[in-house]
Amino acid sequence: MKTVCHVLPYLAEGGTEKTAYNIIRGLAHRYRMLLLAPSGRALDDFLALDVQYTAFPALKGNVIKKIKSYKRALEGLHEAGPIDLLHIHAAHEFVSFSRTVLPEVPVVFHLHSHQGSGISKCYNYRLSAFIAKRKADTLIAVSDEERRIIVENGFPADRVVVVYNGFDPAGGDDPREIERIRRENGLQGRIVIGNMGRLNRTKRLSVLIEAFRMLQRETALPVSLLIVGEGPDRARLERIARRTASGRDVVFTGYINRGDRILKIFDLFVLPTSYEGCSNVLVEAMSKALPIVTTDIPSVRWMFEQGKNALLFREDDTADLCRGMLTLIQSERMRDALSRGARERFEKYFSMDRMLRGVEEVYERTFAARER
Repeated sequence: MKTVCHVLPYLAEGGTEKTAYNIIRGLAHRYRMLLLAPSGRALDDFLALDVQYTAFPALKGNVIKKIKSYKRALEGLHEAGPIDLLHIHAAHEFVSFSRTVLPEVPVVFHLHSHQGSGISKCYNYRLSAFIAKRKADTLIAVSDEERRIIVENGFPADRVVVVYNGFDPAGGDDPREIERIRRENGLQGRIVIGNMGRLNRTKRLSVLIEAFRMLQRETALPVSLLIVGEGPDRARLERIARRTASGRDVVFTGYINRGDRILKIFDLFVLPTSYEGCSNVLVEAMSKALPIVTTDIPSVRWMFEQGKNALLFREDDTADLCRGMLTLIQSERMRDALSRGARERFEKYFSMDRMLRGVEEVYERTFAARER
């Protein structure tokens, strides 16, 4: 059984960690899996898989010293192993660090998309292409749009493999937790509109709060906005909610572990994001057959067919978002149609089996190329 070492630059609660977790869990019967990452909120989920875990310090503060710690940890794992393949998630700098330690071990770089400002994204895609072109054997892109961007920035097209993120809905739902959240936040008998995920500015949740305020003026129906998650933008979003007349109907729950199990608390799922790669939370919402409203931008549009499995609104257009939400809460027929379409779309493109087959093909192709 070959050994694959997964390297993550952080263990928060984001999409990168979800994808790595699903790959390790789904392919543990085929490969011996190692995890090399700093400690973080998602660590317990990985440890529950009985994966062999080795820590290194997050690259903050004395970066040079911490890079040395990473290299020593990687070298120690290889000496005890050996490692047959490195699967490095999200952080191109670790591709470079790893090559200096294990120059003969093949590297798969999993590009999960770069967030941040336009300038930051441009810089990071260029740097990812520059480093991975020289140091990685194969690059996994999570969408055709990500593939286009990284190839335009100089990475060879014949070394990119597109593997969409997948999800396994077999874990089911948690009706007790859903009922607890409804009861404690006064959501019984109300239409619940909302979002789940890491609260940062790229998700544009301020647009959702403003559109919700407009929605309350347009309908007499009892509606609440539920925002599930934690992140650096939470305090600002709470201030925006307090400033609006709708503030009392906007609920922030903080982080909830296994949030996919409470997704059915939402009557509408809304993601007003400014950029995604292959959004895990949208994949999860599709798997739960939720009516979805999200942004009409290239990095999201590819996932849907307008009016068939989601409603897409113009980026940052609060009035357009309000119209979409109003249309859905007033039309049960349209909600049902989008729900069916979302589930069909999920089964066709975003199943766990499809993702795992794609990753395994990358591994086996990489092994075969090295053995020739």
